[in-house]
Amino acid sequence: MNKNQKAIFCMLLAGILFSLTEVAMKKINADLNGVQVNATRYFLCGLALMPWSRAQLKVRSTTMTAAQMKLCALLGFLGIFIVGPLYQMASVTLGAANTGVIFSSTPLFIIMLAALLLHVSVTKRESIALALQVLAIAILVDPFHMTMDPAGVAALLLCVVCYSLYAVGGKKLMPVLGSITVTAWSFFWGGIQLLLVAGMSHIPAVAQYLAAHGFANYACVPLFTGYTWANLPWVLLLYIGITLVAFLSWFLAIEWGGVALGSLTYFIKPALSPVFALIFVGEPITTKMLIGMVLMISGAFVALKR
Repeated sequence: MNKNQKAIFCMLLAGILFSLTEVAMKKINADLNGVQVNATRYFLCGLALMPWSRAQLKVRSTTMTAAQMKLCALLGFLGIFIVGPLYQMASVTLGAANTGVIFSSTPLFIIMLAALLLHVSVTKRESIALALQVLAIAILVDPFHMTMDPAGVAALLLCVVCYSLYAVGGKKLMPVLGSITVTAWSFFWGGIQLLLVAGMSHIPAVAQYLAAHGFANYACVPLFTGYTWANLPWVLLLYIGITLVAFLSWFLAIEWGGVALGSLTYFIKPALSPVFALIFVGEPITTKMLIGMVLMISGAFVALKR
């Protein structure tokens, strides 16, 4: 394969794997704690990305400063510590399909936040695309006839905002350090923060307080139990396929084919996530879901068309 073909292959692979995220999370949720899952997968994948990070820094003839490391730790807090467990909760309470389609609006929210925080100009095309995707979310959530769990909707919208802030913050570092380095260290620090929470949850006074105030799921968080031969395929898919392979493939697609090609993953996700949810967890594709999918894909098309 030539470089362009490799870029297309990586983009398709990333899109397919990212579209399976919500299904994998829902499949393992009954066996594994949300903090446990995200602490483990991000910490391990952050470590796994370190060799690529060192190579990238060497090519750029640079090293990370203390200030850059602190920013990576903050990005880990926003994009991993907050988003990871809440996104898994949303996948279960709202359904894999709804969660996947709504989260596909993230790139447009990133554009808007970049405009506010980094003073990046927003085109008319991007404004129209955002309006289409906001309309899609409104149709799916249907606030006037709310059938979705309000806590799940709030958690998912918080995920979209925090992940968008994570991406905008990463944009400031990536030109200097490279995308793999920023991802490796934000994954690592986000995983460390979740591991600290898991460890603190075993302190008797903390565990009792959490259990007494409706957060029993966060008391005595396990790290090594809950893994079975039955859930192992989904664990490996989430931990290695999605968290490591999909992100690396996405970066390579951008590196070899450009940002526009890498962004095509956001065409794939809102189209495939509901299909995978139907196949693997039996979630039906309703008329409302179909309209939301079409609007999301239309928004991505309008934003990316040149």
